[in-house]
Amino acid sequence: MTFSRWEYDSCSEKHREEDTVVVRPFDRLSFLPSSVEQLFGWIHESFRQLVNRKYGREVWLKILELSRFEEGTESEISHYYNDDETLRLVNAMANVIGIPIEEVWEAYGGFLIQFTMETGWDELLRAMAIDLEGFLDSLDSLHYFIDHVVYQTKLRGPSFRCEPQPDGTLLLHYYSKRSGLYPIVKGVVREVARRIYDTEVVMKVQERKQEHLDAFVTEHVVFVIVQVKTSNTASAKAITSKISELPMAAITAGIGMFDISAEDFCLAYPYHICFDKDLLIEHVGAHIRRSYPQCQRQETRVSDIFELIHPEMPLSYESILAFKNSLFVFKMKGSGDVVHEGNDAAEGKPVHVKGSMTLVDGGKYLLYLCSVNVTTVRELIERKLHISDMQRHDGTRDLIMLNQSRMSQVELNRTLEETMKNMKKMAAELEIEKQKTDTLLCELMPPSVAESLRQGKVADACEFTDCTLLFTDIVTFTNICAECTPYDVVTLLNDLYLRFDRLHEVYKVETIGDAYMIVGGVPDPCDNHAERVLNVSIGMLMEGEGHESKLVGPTTTCLHPAVTTSKLVHSPITHKPIKMRIGVHCGPVVAGVVGMKMPRYCLFGDSVNVANKMEACGVPCKIHVSEPAKKNGSATNTSFVFSTRGLTEIKGKGLMFTYFLDRNDRRSVWELCSRPRSSEQTIDGYMELHDLGIYGEIEDTPQGSIKMKKNGKKKREPTAMEDWLNRQRDSRGNRNEQRNHEMLHRACSNEGTNSRVYPKHF
Repeated sequence: MTFSRWEYDSCSEKHREEDTVVVRPFDRLSFLPSSVEQLFGWIHESFRQLVNRKYGREVWLKILELSRFEEGTESEISHYYNDDETLRLVNAMANVIGIPIEEVWEAYGGFLIQFTMETGWDELLRAMAIDLEGFLDSLDSLHYFIDHVVYQTKLRGPSFRCEPQPDGTLLLHYYSKRSGLYPIVKGVVREVARRIYDTEVVMKVQERKQEHLDAFVTEHVVFVIVQVKTSNTASAKAITSKISELPMAAITAGIGMFDISAEDFCLAYPYHICFDKDLLIEHVGAHIRRSYPQCQRQETRVSDIFELIHPEMPLSYESILAFKNSLFVFKMKGSGDVVHEGNDAAEGKPVHVKGSMTLVDGGKYLLYLCSVNVTTVRELIERKLHISDMQRHDGTRDLIMLNQSRMSQVELNRTLEETMKNMKKMAAELEIEKQKTDTLLCELMPPSVAESLRQGKVADACEFTDCTLLFTDIVTFTNICAECTPYDVVTLLNDLYLRFDRLHEVYKVETIGDAYMIVGGVPDPCDNHAERVLNVSIGMLMEGEGHESKLVGPTTTCLHPAVTTSKLVHSPITHKPIKMRIGVHCGPVVAGVVGMKMPRYCLFGDSVNVANKMEACGVPCKIHVSEPAKKNGSATNTSFVFSTRGLTEIKGKGLMFTYFLDRNDRRSVWELCSRPRSSEQTIDGYMELHDLGIYGEIEDTPQGSIKMKKNGKKKREPTAMEDWLNRQRDSRGNRNEQRNHEMLHRACSNEGTNSRVYPKHF
């Protein structure tokens, strides 16, 4: 079963309820595409409903992707889509579903009737005509009313005319400025016959050609419509009833002659023109005569005072006969006011009249009965007309008064639609801003705490029995602040902290001046919090670059192609890399949110104080680690290598046994920094990490060693490679002596101190 033979009645009611949109009156009831550069959004909405009901939303999303439409913008009812957009959508449907484009258009025509009747137009369509022929002849008038009266879009829709045949079939002539859309007609006619007239028809294309009408090229397609004989044919309505109509002579028999003078006729029908086959005027109505006093019988032609607007065809007797069932609209030439006289009449807009053509006197003459084509009070004012200028029985009077109220409702609906679109856009923008706000809030405090505050809950303080804290600061930062501008200090800290922020596997608590604090195991407890912090500390000392870095200023080139993070940041005074101190300690803390305005997530406890003192009592370019931090780090990663510093005087705590973190044999520096390694760099990167040569004035000796200038004297120093090897040798020796140090540490810890330590928070 092909696409065009879908049984639309089998669509589930669930899909109908989900997909059916609410349509305001007269909302795009054009069954066929208009022949201008834009198409109604109703066509796209019909396509969407059609695919969703038959194949589901996933297929429709594939079609949108192929046709380069963003979901939600492809079927706006009040939007005008150009031809390229609509054809792009149709081609995508044909490719995704796997059917010819002609069948897509035919299915659209059939489904459009179903969808239109589901959305409140069922009664109107059934009241259009008594048979299929009358329905098709009425489509022109319906299109014109919707396009020109309701929405005033001035679109040029297709035209239809039917020719009943003696055998009961119909010849349907279809005219359109677009080529290739005639399959829509087949779907529309077949569905109208089935749903409204309870019959089945078969349509065949008898002829298809291109015609040149004035400046337009029009596609003319002739269809043969045959009613299918079925078991229900006896109860079905005939597609045409004009063949069986009684002749007019039988209707008027016995009435006799009924004479009416030309003057009475012109007064009874003030808007009419009677003309012959040569378009020479025989007589006109009183109002038209008043507008054209120079009009002479059998001298003035219809084309001298009227310009044909609709239907689009050459103005000739033969063309009028072909379209005699259509609505005819003319523009009155050189006339701004049909009724009223005055010099300012020409300032008004041109007047249009609309009406129908009737054959009189055996076809010798054509009588055009018309009325002024205005629909709103504004149009009356612009053309300097009044309601009293229209005949009392003319329905245009009521239309103007009703349409005045209706147009305000239509305008209100349009305003509401625009408001809804703006609200959707604002909602999307608000969601983006909300995400930015949430991201910023999560930067200020942990996500779990931020979520509690966002829900209006109180974030209670929590105690963490074990966590790892890290502090850093810049050596000689006070001197830098004293000798540099505030702008230079801000630039220095921003450059350094941006590099630190990239390395985090833990929570950044805050920064105060040159102090940078992070914590592991808070607010989300974990077993390897010490390992994470120690890895970050290595990355803070070294974030490798993949290219050779040169110092800014009057210094020399760095020794190694990759330098540490702190070595990448230069002092604005000396133009040399800054030196960092890092301290790490493990212990219990209490964490909570402090304050209502600009709340902060703070840590409290003696462990915070100890970690700060570990940094303050540390050595530049070293990672100073306490005994608990070393123990916790080694518990989850035995590949950490520490060098013993020994007993260290910690202000406020007395003597503490501390260490320096040298390396992590499990992971290289480049891995910890997420940086690629160049061919000139060592495999693990720890030789570059501990190179201190770039901090002094250096010069190379022929042997490759380094001479340091100190107090005016030159001293032989080992090369960087020799220094690194010596430290590795010392590290292995320290392991053998660890027992002795631990015994000494236990002895010192048993002595105790008299110092009193106060909790400190950051």
